[in-house]
Amino acid sequence: MNEKVENTNLLKPKLLFVEDDQITIDIVKRILKNKYDIDCTRNGEDALEKAIENDYDVFLIDIGLPGKMNGIATTKELKEIKNNRNKPYIAVTAYVMPGDKKLFLSEGLTHYISKPFEFQKLIDLIETALNEVN
Repeated sequence: MNEKVENTNLLKPKLLFVEDDQITIDIVKRILKNKYDIDCTRNGEDALEKAIENDYDVFLIDIGLPGKMNGIATTKELKEIKNNRNKPYIAVTAYVMPGDKKLFLSEGLTHYISKPFEFQKLIDLIETALNEVN
């Protein structure tokens, strides 16, 4: 009998999306759910808690977060958690003024994509970022 058995035990890369806009969270979760195991938080403080409890492969971080920590501060704190220093940190942001990308990359984020973005460009950027660290 030649039945094809699908392996459902394959591990998907684990991703943390730090974003305060629920609509953006819902859209990104929908487009990434088949390729990635995705957790979401709405502020930097919650992101730190999740990162202590989980081992993520990549971080997607909005820059304009509410609360005490914006995306840059969140990235810096996440990098202080064991095993997170050399992981990809992708700025997913509406900040698109000249110099914004350069600033974010100089502050510790490793990649940048501006909102609104094409879904495939986000997927391609995540794949690129993951391949750079593997």
